[in-house]
Amino acid sequence: MVVKQVKANYHSYLNEIKVILDPVLTTMRTQSGQSWRLNAWLGPIKVFFGYFRYMNAFKAIKWASLPIIGPIIAGVVAGNYGHWPIWLCIVGTLLLVLMFYYLYVRSYIDKMATIGQPEFHVEAYKTRRPKEYEKTWAQFVNKSDFTFEGLYDIVNTVFSQNNHDPSSVAYIAAYSKSQHDFMQNTISDLKFTIDEKEEAIKWLEDELVKSENAVSYLIGIIKKVNENLYRYINDRLSLTDMDFVCGFSLYRKDGNTLKLILDKGTSGNSRDLNLDTDVNFAAVVAAKDEREQAHHNKPYPERNIVAFRMTMLEGETWVWCFHFDDDDERSLSLLLGNDIIESRQIRRVMHVFCLTLQKRQRFISEKEVDQDVEAN
Repeated sequence: MVVKQVKANYHSYLNEIKVILDPVLTTMRTQSGQSWRLNAWLGPIKVFFGYFRYMNAFKAIKWASLPIIGPIIAGVVAGNYGHWPIWLCIVGTLLLVLMFYYLYVRSYIDKMATIGQPEFHVEAYKTRRPKEYEKTWAQFVNKSDFTFEGLYDIVNTVFSQNNHDPSSVAYIAAYSKSQHDFMQNTISDLKFTIDEKEEAIKWLEDELVKSENAVSYLIGIIKKVNENLYRYINDRLSLTDMDFVCGFSLYRKDGNTLKLILDKGTSGNSRDLNLDTDVNFAAVVAAKDEREQAHHNKPYPERNIVAFRMTMLEGETWVWCFHFDDDDERSLSLLLGNDIIESRQIRRVMHVFCLTLQKRQRFISEKEVDQDVEAN
Protein backbone atom coordinates (compact mmCIF):
# COMPACT_ATOMS: atom_id res chain seq x y z
CA MET A 1 0.00 0.00 0.00
CA VAL A 2 2.77 2.39 0.92
CA VAL A 3 4.69 1.56 -2.27
CA LYS A 4 1.59 2.31 -4.36
CA GLN A 5 1.06 5.67 -2.61
CA VAL A 6 4.69 6.67 -3.08
CA LYS A 7 4.58 5.55 -6.70
CA ALA A 8 1.42 7.59 -7.38
CA ASN A 9 2.78 10.73 -5.70
CA TYR A 10 6.19 10.61 -7.37
CA HIS A 11 4.64 9.89 -10.75
CA SER A 12 2.45 12.95 -10.40
CA TYR A 13 5.25 15.21 -9.18
CA LEU A 14 7.80 14.12 -11.75
CA ASN A 15 5.30 14.23 -14.59
CA GLU A 16 4.66 17.89 -13.82
CA ILE A 17 8.28 18.82 -13.10
CA LYS A 18 9.81 17.20 -16.17
CA VAL A 19 7.72 19.32 -18.55
CA ILE A 20 8.82 22.53 -16.82
CA LEU A 21 12.42 21.87 -15.86
CA ASP A 22 13.83 19.69 -18.65
CA PRO A 23 13.53 22.46 -21.30
CA VAL A 24 15.24 24.87 -18.88
CA LEU A 25 18.09 22.43 -18.29
CA THR A 26 18.45 21.81 -22.03
CA THR A 27 18.65 25.58 -22.69
CA MET A 28 21.18 26.07 -19.89
CA ARG A 29 23.41 23.24 -21.13
CA THR A 30 23.25 24.55 -24.71
CA GLN A 31 24.07 28.14 -23.72
CA SER A 32 26.69 27.24 -21.08
CA GLY A 33 30.02 28.82 -21.96
CA GLN A 34 28.62 31.04 -24.75
CA SER A 35 29.10 34.83 -24.80
CA TRP A 36 26.02 36.79 -23.79
CA ARG A 37 27.07 40.48 -23.67
CA LEU A 38 26.92 40.97 -27.46
CA ASN A 39 23.41 39.52 -27.40
CA ALA A 40 22.51 41.96 -24.63
CA TRP A 41 23.54 44.96 -26.77
CA LEU A 42 22.15 43.68 -30.07
CA GLY A 43 18.98 42.18 -28.65
CA PRO A 44 17.03 45.48 -28.36
CA ILE A 45 17.78 46.25 -32.01
CA LYS A 46 16.11 42.98 -33.00
CA VAL A 47 13.16 43.98 -30.84
CA PHE A 48 12.94 47.38 -32.54
CA PHE A 49 12.97 45.71 -35.95
CA GLY A 50 10.15 43.54 -34.73
CA TYR A 51 8.17 46.63 -33.81
CA PHE A 52 8.63 48.02 -37.33
CA ARG A 53 6.34 45.31 -38.68
CA TYR A 54 3.45 46.97 -36.89
CA MET A 55 4.38 50.42 -38.18
CA ASN A 56 3.72 49.63 -41.86
CA ALA A 57 0.24 51.04 -41.48
CA PHE A 58 1.66 54.33 -40.28
CA LYS A 59 4.22 54.70 -43.07
CA ALA A 60 1.60 55.79 -45.57
CA ILE A 61 0.46 58.64 -43.34
CA LYS A 62 2.17 61.96 -44.01
CA TRP A 63 1.84 63.49 -40.63
CA ALA A 64 3.18 66.85 -41.64
CA SER A 65 0.68 67.08 -44.51
CA LEU A 66 -2.33 66.70 -42.27
CA PRO A 67 -4.38 69.95 -42.05
CA ILE A 68 -4.06 70.23 -38.30
CA ILE A 69 -1.04 68.16 -37.22
CA GLY A 70 1.33 69.44 -39.92
CA PRO A 71 1.12 73.13 -38.90
CA ILE A 72 1.34 72.24 -35.22
CA ILE A 73 4.57 70.17 -35.66
CA ALA A 74 6.12 72.82 -37.86
CA GLY A 75 5.18 75.58 -35.38
CA VAL A 76 6.52 73.75 -32.36
CA VAL A 77 9.81 72.90 -34.01
CA ALA A 78 10.27 76.38 -35.41
CA GLY A 79 9.23 78.11 -32.20
CA ASN A 80 11.16 76.08 -29.64
CA TYR A 81 14.24 74.79 -31.47
CA GLY A 82 14.53 77.06 -34.46
CA HIS A 83 17.22 79.17 -32.85
CA TRP A 84 19.43 76.07 -32.02
CA PRO A 85 22.31 75.14 -34.34
CA ILE A 86 21.73 72.09 -36.47
CA TRP A 87 24.75 70.22 -35.07
CA LEU A 88 23.51 70.71 -31.51
CA CYS A 89 20.17 69.30 -32.40
CA ILE A 90 21.82 66.28 -34.01
CA VAL A 91 24.13 65.68 -31.01
CA GLY A 92 21.28 66.09 -28.54
CA THR A 93 19.14 63.73 -30.49
CA LEU A 94 21.93 61.12 -30.58
CA LEU A 95 22.54 61.42 -26.82
CA LEU A 96 18.85 61.00 -26.10
CA VAL A 97 18.75 57.94 -28.32
CA LEU A 98 21.85 56.41 -26.70
CA MET A 99 20.55 57.03 -23.19
CA PHE A 100 17.22 55.53 -24.07
CA TYR A 101 18.96 52.54 -25.70
CA TYR A 102 21.25 52.00 -22.66
CA LEU A 103 18.25 51.96 -20.33
CA TYR A 104 16.54 49.51 -22.62
CA VAL A 105 19.66 47.29 -22.67
CA ARG A 106 19.62 47.21 -18.84
CA SER A 107 16.01 46.15 -18.94
CA TYR A 108 16.86 43.56 -21.62
CA ILE A 109 19.68 42.10 -19.43
CA ASP A 110 17.19 41.66 -16.58
CA LYS A 111 15.03 39.61 -18.94
CA MET A 112 18.11 37.57 -20.00
CA ALA A 113 18.75 36.73 -16.31
CA THR A 114 15.15 35.66 -15.68
CA ILE A 115 14.28 31.97 -16.14
CA GLY A 116 11.25 31.53 -18.38
CA GLN A 117 11.75 34.69 -20.45
CA PRO A 118 12.31 34.24 -24.21
CA GLU A 119 15.43 36.37 -23.88
CA PHE A 120 16.88 34.10 -21.12
CA HIS A 121 20.61 33.30 -21.30
CA VAL A 122 22.30 31.11 -18.67
CA GLU A 123 25.58 33.09 -18.67
CA ALA A 124 23.68 36.31 -17.92
CA TYR A 125 21.87 34.43 -15.15
CA LYS A 126 25.23 33.26 -13.73
CA THR A 127 26.54 36.84 -13.74
CA ARG A 128 23.49 38.48 -12.17
CA ARG A 129 22.59 35.68 -9.72
CA PRO A 130 25.76 33.58 -9.15
CA LYS A 131 24.86 32.20 -5.69
CA GLU A 132 21.37 31.23 -6.79
CA TYR A 133 22.78 29.42 -9.82
CA GLU A 134 25.48 27.53 -7.88
CA LYS A 135 23.14 26.37 -5.12
CA THR A 136 20.17 25.51 -7.34
CA TRP A 137 21.04 24.77 -10.96
CA ALA A 138 24.76 24.06 -11.25
CA GLN A 139 24.51 20.45 -10.05
CA PHE A 140 21.83 19.65 -12.64
CA VAL A 141 23.56 21.48 -15.50
CA ASN A 142 26.95 19.88 -14.84
CA LYS A 143 25.47 16.37 -14.95
CA SER A 144 24.82 16.32 -18.66
CA ASP A 145 23.15 12.89 -18.65
CA PHE A 146 20.53 13.79 -16.04
CA THR A 147 16.95 14.67 -16.95
CA PHE A 148 13.72 14.61 -15.00
CA GLU A 149 12.24 12.61 -17.86
CA GLY A 150 14.86 9.91 -17.19
CA LEU A 151 14.18 10.09 -13.44
CA TYR A 152 10.48 9.66 -14.17
CA ASP A 153 11.19 6.52 -16.20
CA ILE A 154 13.48 5.09 -13.48
CA VAL A 155 10.89 5.65 -10.75
CA ASN A 156 8.26 4.04 -12.92
CA THR A 157 10.48 0.98 -13.40
CA VAL A 158 11.75 0.73 -9.82
CA PHE A 159 8.31 0.71 -8.25
CA SER A 160 7.10 -2.01 -10.56
CA GLN A 161 6.58 -5.38 -8.83
CA ASN A 162 8.29 -7.48 -11.47
CA ASN A 163 10.57 -9.98 -9.76
CA HIS A 164 12.44 -10.58 -13.00
CA ASP A 165 13.13 -6.93 -13.78
CA PRO A 166 16.64 -6.12 -12.46
CA SER A 167 15.56 -2.54 -11.65
CA SER A 168 12.36 -3.36 -9.74
CA VAL A 169 12.06 -3.11 -5.97
CA ALA A 170 11.12 -6.78 -5.65
CA TYR A 171 14.12 -7.85 -7.69
CA ILE A 172 16.45 -5.56 -5.73
CA ALA A 173 15.06 -6.84 -2.42
CA ALA A 174 15.55 -10.47 -3.47
CA TYR A 175 19.03 -9.70 -4.77
CA SER A 176 19.93 -7.84 -1.57
CA LYS A 177 18.76 -10.78 0.52
CA SER A 178 20.84 -13.21 -1.52
CA GLN A 179 23.84 -10.92 -1.20
CA HIS A 180 23.24 -10.61 2.54
CA ASP A 181 23.13 -14.40 2.89
CA PHE A 182 26.25 -14.72 0.75
CA MET A 183 28.08 -12.14 2.86
CA GLN A 184 27.00 -13.86 6.07
CA ASN A 185 28.35 -17.17 4.78
CA THR A 186 31.52 -15.44 3.63
CA ILE A 187 31.94 -13.80 7.04
CA SER A 188 31.47 -17.18 8.74
CA ASP A 189 34.05 -18.75 6.44
CA LEU A 190 36.46 -15.89 7.06
CA LYS A 191 35.97 -16.17 10.83
CA PHE A 192 36.72 -19.89 10.61
CA THR A 193 39.80 -19.16 8.49
CA ILE A 194 40.90 -16.44 10.92
CA ASP A 195 40.47 -18.84 13.85
CA GLU A 196 42.55 -21.43 12.02
CA LYS A 197 45.24 -18.85 11.25
CA GLU A 198 45.25 -17.63 14.83
CA GLU A 199 45.64 -21.20 16.06
CA ALA A 200 48.47 -21.74 13.57
CA ILE A 201 50.13 -18.49 14.69
CA LYS A 202 49.76 -19.48 18.34
CA TRP A 203 51.24 -22.89 17.56
CA LEU A 204 54.16 -21.26 15.75
CA GLU A 205 54.69 -18.85 18.63
CA ASP A 206 54.71 -21.77 21.08
CA GLU A 207 57.14 -23.66 18.87
CA LEU A 208 59.35 -20.58 18.64
CA VAL A 209 59.41 -20.31 22.44
CA LYS A 210 60.24 -24.02 22.67
CA SER A 211 63.01 -23.62 20.12
CA GLU A 212 64.45 -20.62 21.94
CA ASN A 213 64.38 -22.55 25.21
CA ALA A 214 65.93 -25.61 23.57
CA VAL A 215 68.75 -23.48 22.17
CA SER A 216 69.27 -22.01 25.62
CA TYR A 217 69.36 -25.53 27.12
CA LEU A 218 71.83 -26.67 24.48
CA ILE A 219 74.10 -23.69 25.15
CA GLY A 220 74.02 -24.61 28.85
CA ILE A 221 75.03 -28.20 28.00
CA ILE A 222 77.90 -26.99 25.81
CA LYS A 223 79.18 -24.72 28.60
CA LYS A 224 79.05 -27.59 31.09
CA VAL A 225 80.81 -29.94 28.67
CA ASN A 226 83.58 -27.37 28.21
CA GLU A 227 83.84 -26.95 31.97
CA ASN A 228 84.18 -30.72 32.46
CA LEU A 229 86.83 -30.94 29.75
CA TYR A 230 88.88 -28.35 31.62
CA ARG A 231 88.36 -30.28 34.84
CA TYR A 232 89.56 -33.42 33.05
CA ILE A 233 92.70 -31.65 31.86
CA ASN A 234 93.32 -30.48 35.43
CA ASP A 235 92.72 -33.97 36.83
CA ARG A 236 89.63 -32.84 38.72
CA LEU A 237 86.87 -34.54 36.70
CA SER A 238 84.88 -37.22 38.48
CA LEU A 239 81.50 -38.92 38.15
CA THR A 240 79.98 -36.37 40.53
CA ASP A 241 80.51 -33.71 37.80
CA MET A 242 78.17 -35.59 35.46
CA ASP A 243 74.94 -33.97 36.75
CA PHE A 244 74.92 -31.21 34.11
CA VAL A 245 71.60 -32.45 32.70
CA CYS A 246 69.80 -33.51 35.89
CA GLY A 247 70.15 -35.85 38.83
CA PHE A 248 71.29 -39.40 37.98
CA SER A 249 72.08 -42.87 39.21
CA LEU A 250 74.77 -45.11 37.68
CA TYR A 251 74.96 -48.90 37.74
CA ARG A 252 77.47 -51.53 36.66
CA LYS A 253 76.26 -54.96 35.60
CA ASP A 254 77.82 -57.72 37.66
CA GLY A 255 76.42 -61.10 36.75
CA ASN A 256 72.71 -61.01 37.48
CA THR A 257 72.91 -57.83 39.52
CA LEU A 258 73.13 -54.10 38.79
CA LYS A 259 75.59 -52.70 41.30
CA LEU A 260 75.01 -49.06 42.23
CA ILE A 261 78.14 -47.04 41.43
CA LEU A 262 76.84 -43.57 42.31
CA ASP A 263 73.70 -41.52 42.58
CA LYS A 264 73.44 -37.73 42.75
CA GLY A 265 70.49 -35.37 42.79
CA THR A 266 68.04 -38.17 43.63
CA SER A 267 66.02 -39.09 46.73
CA GLY A 268 68.91 -41.32 47.84
CA ASN A 269 66.72 -44.40 47.69
CA SER A 270 68.73 -46.05 44.91
CA ARG A 271 70.04 -49.58 45.59
CA ASP A 272 71.44 -52.62 43.85
CA LEU A 273 68.92 -54.21 41.51
CA ASN A 274 68.29 -57.87 40.66
CA LEU A 275 67.75 -58.51 36.95
CA ASP A 276 65.28 -61.31 37.63
CA THR A 277 63.11 -59.81 40.35
CA ASP A 278 63.26 -56.01 39.85
CA VAL A 279 61.81 -56.20 36.37
CA ASN A 280 59.68 -53.02 36.77
CA PHE A 281 62.73 -50.80 37.14
CA ALA A 282 63.78 -48.83 34.05
CA ALA A 283 67.44 -49.64 34.81
CA VAL A 284 66.72 -53.39 34.64
CA VAL A 285 64.78 -53.05 31.38
CA ALA A 286 67.60 -50.99 29.87
CA ALA A 287 70.27 -53.44 31.04
CA LYS A 288 68.58 -56.23 29.11
CA ASP A 289 68.31 -54.15 25.91
CA GLU A 290 71.34 -54.88 23.75
CA ARG A 291 70.27 -52.19 21.26
CA GLU A 292 70.96 -49.61 23.99
CA GLN A 293 67.68 -47.75 23.50
CA ALA A 294 66.33 -45.30 26.09
CA HIS A 295 63.59 -46.57 28.40
CA HIS A 296 61.24 -44.23 30.23
CA ASN A 297 59.00 -44.91 33.17
CA LYS A 298 57.37 -43.08 36.08
CA PRO A 299 58.11 -44.70 39.44
CA TYR A 300 55.46 -42.44 40.97
CA PRO A 301 53.34 -39.48 39.77
CA GLU A 302 55.24 -36.44 38.44
CA ARG A 303 58.59 -38.30 38.59
CA ASN A 304 60.46 -39.55 35.53
CA ILE A 305 63.36 -41.90 34.95
CA VAL A 306 65.07 -42.34 31.58
CA ALA A 307 67.53 -45.25 31.56
CA PHE A 308 69.88 -46.55 28.88
CA ARG A 309 72.60 -49.17 28.65
CA MET A 310 76.25 -48.33 27.86
CA THR A 311 78.88 -50.73 26.55
CA MET A 312 82.11 -49.91 28.39
CA LEU A 313 85.77 -50.93 28.11
CA GLU A 314 86.82 -54.55 28.65
CA GLY A 315 83.29 -55.83 28.10
CA GLU A 316 81.70 -54.08 31.09
CA THR A 317 78.07 -52.91 30.93
CA TRP A 318 76.91 -49.80 32.75
CA VAL A 319 73.39 -48.38 33.02
CA TRP A 320 72.77 -44.64 33.31
CA CYS A 321 69.49 -43.34 34.75
CA PHE A 322 68.33 -39.71 34.51
CA HIS A 323 66.00 -38.60 37.35
CA PHE A 324 63.77 -35.53 36.87
CA ASP A 325 60.27 -34.17 37.62
CA ASP A 326 57.43 -33.28 35.26
CA ASP A 327 57.98 -29.53 35.77
CA ASP A 328 61.64 -29.76 34.74
CA GLU A 329 61.14 -28.39 31.20
CA ARG A 330 64.87 -28.38 30.51
CA SER A 331 65.27 -32.12 31.18
CA LEU A 332 62.03 -32.94 29.36
CA SER A 333 63.28 -31.07 26.30
CA LEU A 334 66.76 -32.57 26.28
CA LEU A 335 65.82 -36.16 27.12
CA LEU A 336 62.35 -36.64 25.62
CA GLY A 337 61.70 -33.73 23.28
CA ASN A 338 64.20 -34.10 20.42
CA ASP A 339 63.68 -30.35 19.78
CA ILE A 340 67.05 -28.94 18.71
CA ILE A 341 69.31 -31.89 19.46
CA GLU A 342 68.35 -35.55 19.54
CA SER A 343 68.11 -36.98 23.04
CA ARG A 344 70.35 -39.81 21.74
CA GLN A 345 73.17 -37.26 21.38
CA ILE A 346 72.79 -36.27 25.04
CA ARG A 347 73.08 -39.95 25.97
CA ARG A 348 76.20 -40.27 23.80
CA VAL A 349 77.78 -37.31 25.65
CA MET A 350 77.22 -39.08 28.96
CA HIS A 351 78.57 -42.32 27.47
CA VAL A 352 81.80 -40.75 26.21
CA PHE A 353 82.47 -39.05 29.56
CA CYS A 354 81.93 -42.36 31.34
CA LEU A 355 84.36 -44.07 28.94
CA THR A 356 86.86 -41.28 29.52
CA LEU A 357 86.60 -41.59 33.30
CA GLN A 358 86.71 -45.40 33.14
CA LYS A 359 89.80 -45.32 30.97
CA ARG A 360 91.48 -42.79 33.21
CA GLN A 361 90.64 -44.82 36.32
CA ARG A 362 92.10 -47.96 34.76
CA PHE A 363 95.19 -46.04 33.77
CA ILE A 364 95.60 -44.80 37.34
CA SER A 365 95.05 -48.32 38.73
CA GLU A 366 97.58 -49.83 36.35
CA LYS A 367 100.10 -47.12 37.24
CA GLU A 368 99.64 -47.80 40.94
CA VAL A 369 100.17 -51.55 40.36
CA ASP A 370 103.36 -50.85 38.44
CA GLN A 371 104.60 -48.62 41.22
CA ASP A 372 103.88 -51.34 43.79
CA VAL A 373 105.81 -53.87 41.69
CA GLU A 374 108.74 -51.54 41.38
CA ALA A 375 108.67 -50.88 45.10
CA ASN A 376 108.81 -54.59 45.83
